[in-house]
Amino acid sequence: MTSFFRMTAALALALLIAAAAGAQVRGRGRIQGVVTDSESGKPLAGAKVTVVISDESTAPIVATTDTRGRWSVLGLVAGTWNIDIEMAGYATSRGSANVSEMQMLPPVKTQLTPEVTAEVPAPTITDSIPPEVVAAVRAGEDFLNAKKYAEAAAEFEKALPALPDNVQLKQALASAYYGARTMAKAAAVLEPLVAADASNRAAALLLVNVYLEDGRLPEGKALLEKLPEGMVTEPTTYLNAGILFMNKNSVEDALSYFAKAVALDPRKAESYYYRGLASLQLKKTAEAKADLEKVIALAPDSPEAKDAKQLIAAIR
Repeated sequence: MTSFFRMTAALALALLIAAAAGAQVRGRGRIQGVVTDSESGKPLAGAKVTVVISDESTAPIVATTDTRGRWSVLGLVAGTWNIDIEMAGYATSRGSANVSEMQMLPPVKTQLTPEVTAEVPAPTITDSIPPEVVAAVRAGEDFLNAKKYAEAAAEFEKALPALPDNVQLKQALASAYYGARTMAKAAAVLEPLVAADASNRAAALLLVNVYLEDGRLPEGKALLEKLPEGMVTEPTTYLNAGILFMNKNSVEDALSYFAKAVALDPRKAESYYYRGLASLQLKKTAEAKADLEKVIALAPDSPEAKDAKQLIAAIR
């Protein structure tokens, strides 16, 4: 169910070693990066990259990824820059980086995650359900599967007055709101569902995503900590949560989630990689080195292993 942006080593490394990023006055700073699919690892061409100074005092700078998924923006002065990466069919990546005119940053490696599509069956069709309601539900499902989220939400909204207690319909509506990035509406639908049934895994995990991606980190953290044991079954949920906390400079929280990801699947190199980056930010060099060495052992040919080798060399 997760659909968080996945920003890999380079951004975290940039946060570790850079000074500060730039304004629209022409400077000597540069941000560059590469965008890939989080599932296949393939480069994504045509993604829109918007870079803007954090105080929004200047107009945004827009770049587009090439056939190798690469992009770059030149002429920046020192300061903090926000980086939004958008592509049809994927959740928008929102991060930031500090740019120095005195030091070249490593490429920002961003993995875009395909947007969530709800696996919600239609309400049971009976004689008591008006045909126009059934038609609205089916149209909403078709729009949802086509990733036309605003249209899906509109159709589900038509059906809801006739089916006010249908949990599946409400979850489909919340998924449509989430896909349309109307997070407040998604939360308003999901919160009563989770309050009424704490074992509703789909609603609870989607609500965690909504809170965290909407910047409501305390609420996302509180809900994630309250989930029943065993509800989180794979490490991606914890990895995504950790990355979001790291990008908000809540590194201690990030470290705890990366540790949970490692515990959930000790064979996943990516979990060690991020835990190592968090440990580096906290100046826990021994722990960081051990995790980075584990990355190399588990996935020696991965991009993370290449970055891990550079980081190990830098902390010796």
